[in-house]
Amino acid sequence: MNKFTLLLGVMLFALGGCQQADEIPETEAAFVLPEVVTLADFKLTHPRLGEYGIENTRGKWSLFFFGYTHCPDVCPTELFMMAEMMRAIEKNPSVVVQPPQVVFVSLDPQRDTPESLQQYAAFYHASFIGITGPQSTVDQLSKEMGVFYERVYHRNGDVVTLDSEEDVPEELKDSYLINHSASIFLLNPAGDLHAIFAPPHDPNRMIRDLAVIQGAWR
Repeated sequence: MNKFTLLLGVMLFALGGCQQADEIPETEAAFVLPEVVTLADFKLTHPRLGEYGIENTRGKWSLFFFGYTHCPDVCPTELFMMAEMMRAIEKNPSVVVQPPQVVFVSLDPQRDTPESLQQYAAFYHASFIGITGPQSTVDQLSKEMGVFYERVYHRNGDVVTLDSEEDVPEELKDSYLINHSASIFLLNPAGDLHAIFAPPHDPNRMIRDLAVIQGAWR
């Protein structure tokens, strides 16, 4: 566990913990929250499932990752890693209590349509779910989970960083990258934020941690 993960867990605990975990299992990489965080319901969109919200996570273990389809490095790396994890679980399903669903949330609804996002996510693994929707909803969900991100624009060779609340000048609207955290967020079958996997990630360690966390959950 690194210092960033510990700090993030403490912040989340202070902001919104509600249900005390029965026990905190010993994990290799995941930070299991001292108290789970109950998330506000949200309504995002999937091209086949339609409206996607907390109800779609109930009864399943879900791994949420936030990114965007124009991401040059972090997203392809993390999605490939999770695809390797899923393929390993498919080869030996007994290594976990329940295979997780992987949910890719777009931080860039301006450019990512539900169709293009799902196509991008499914390129890495057919089971991956891509969801997007209004920027305000994405901002709410990312803030609750503790996701950091910022848009970085380029003007005449200079880097221009704008807050999400700032209006974007017309000439910069399509010329940006998004700096974002690479943490992966685990929701339990009640739909609560349960644990955080901070980078760097390894598929085998994630599988082992998932098995331990799932086995300890009542």
